[in-house]
Amino acid sequence: MVGPEDLGDIVINDNVIALYASIALTQVEGVVTLSGKSSFSDYVGAKSKDAEKGISVSIDKGTNLCTINVEVNIYYGYNLYDVARQIQRHVKNAVESFTGMTVERVNVTIKDVIVAEQPRTEQKK
Repeated sequence: MVGPEDLGDIVINDNVIALYASIALTQVEGVVTLSGKSSFSDYVGAKSKDAEKGISVSIDKGTNLCTINVEVNIYYGYNLYDVARQIQRHVKNAVESFTGMTVERVNVTIKDVIVAEQPRTEQKK
């Protein structure tokens, strides 16, 4: 993003936006990122170069509108459509509030469904 200012330009790299989008994914229940991260603590100490794989950002230089493409895995048992809509809202809100950019689209691709181990129940004697 480039924003003209009286004091000079402000540029936010795509990988910075991708990191904010990555962290926003952790706020959506049922989401597992492509690298297996599913909580904010997985990102503690992360730098923008560590932005999640499966997230790409494109910015229209003319309009300064941002499009974010997100690929995720979802835990089995969650409504895929509902989770995808939550992803769109969380990513859009996080990127807009932290960067001041306008997010035009958040495209979500669900790559896989993960079946998590369920705890075993005690067997009756």
